Amino acid sequence: MKKLIAILLCMLMLVAVAACKKAPEQTPAVGAETQSDPETPAIGKVGGWTIAADTALTDELKAIFEKALEELVGVDYVPVALLGTQVVAGTNYCFLTQGTVVYPDAVPQFKLVYVYKNLEGGVKLMNIVDLPVVPNEDGTVSVPSSEAALGGWTYESDPAISDELRAELDKAFEGLVGADYLPIANLASQVVNGTNRCILCKVTPVVPNPVPHYALVYCYVSADGEETMTYAVDFDLDMPEGEPVAEANFDEPLAEEKYVGDEPEFEEPADEPLAGGWAIAEDPAMTEERRAIFDKAIEGIVGVEYKPIACLGTQVVAGTNYCFLAQSTAVTPDAMQKYVLIYVYADLGGGAQVMNFADMPVIPNEYGTAEPIPMEETLEGGWAYAESPEITGEIKASLEKALESLVGADYEPIANLGTQIVAGTNRCLLCRITPVTPNPVPHYALVYVYEALDGASEITDVFDFDFGALCTYGA
Repeated sequence: MKKLIAILLCMLMLVAVAACKKAPEQTPAVGAETQSDPETPAIGKVGGWTIAADTALTDELKAIFEKALEELVGVDYVPVALLGTQVVAGTNYCFLTQGTVVYPDAVPQFKLVYVYKNLEGGVKLMNIVDLPVVPNEDGTVSVPSSEAALGGWTYESDPAISDELRAELDKAFEGLVGADYLPIANLASQVVNGTNRCILCKVTPVVPNPVPHYALVYCYVSADGEETMTYAVDFDLDMPEGEPVAEANFDEPLAEEKYVGDEPEFEEPADEPLAGGWAIAEDPAMTEERRAIFDKAIEGIVGVEYKPIACLGTQVVAGTNYCFLAQSTAVTPDAMQKYVLIYVYADLGGGAQVMNFADMPVIPNEYGTAEPIPMEETLEGGWAYAESPEITGEIKASLEKALESLVGADYEPIANLGTQIVAGTNRCLLCRITPVTPNPVPHYALVYVYEALDGASEITDVFDFDFGALCTYGA
């Protein structure tokens, strides 16, 4: 056991060192005696989640939570703490919550509840996720079994950090001087020859301008009362993708909200089902406004020439993120061009900056996805980026011929990305696909067309393309 503890402590030190290398973010230090507004957090990453400076639940936060869950029946949800916020067109909130099914002797469970509040005061429940606490051998965590076996992990009935537990934790943290650990909630326990505990902690590295993060901290209390920290797993707040789990009365503001005149109305765009998510551009054409934003963002970049082709989509944050498809050419003799995605953030004050570059995937693989084309000399029969992204009349006619029997969706070609010369020609086209259904939600796809030597055309592959997934904000 002591050998295992030593190994795990080494892992913890590596985690602490990695945390110290994160980019600085304007977040108050743990324990600071300050009053923070949960809706005006420091923003380290545009559109990203910000750790709450104070996890306590104010009356305003309780009202937001209760409004979002008022139509849910069958489970009693009690908020425990505010873990963080995300500035979008409004604010997303992540609450740590204890949920108990309404029946006799039900066992409470810990869950993360994600709530969206729009700019007019309307509130909507976005997602509910079981909180994983059981440590696995591969360094991940999972949700406890509903029928825990003897010696298995179980959720705690009371998340409060008692004085006794706080004293035990202080003893366990005595030798750890690289970070401050603030316990937030007592989540789970495992009875062995003693007791293992899982505590949600806010961890703040002891460095200038520290960036706090959450971690699931595991402590072992021996039968004689000795407390030892054995393991820690970083824990982020990212909300799983998917449709909202429930609909609230989105047009009705919170009771304490006051309005002058007519009550404002709020409607979510049809092509942006998730607040803060990327929305497909209705028209990808490069307008003068988009071109000005693009040019401003890349004006300090030298050595490579970037020519914008299309605006694939936008993301509303505290300002707007743009995803541009561009042609990239190094400023050298006989340089090969390639296609890239350029993610640009335009702030509310008119500034613009590049957040991320990503090579455009073109080569189809066996996994149903595509990969970028290597820049080394293309082998005979290999894929090459198209010299021009233009959708010529010839390319459009070839695509229309290949699509003659496909009547379930409309295919709008956006750019000619790549070609492969075989016995004929394979072509990769970026297309906007709109299903022929009521209230359709368009999406992008890489459409592969084979053009035979006799002029026949056929679709050989279609891969859905999520341009937002390639944006890592420079990470």
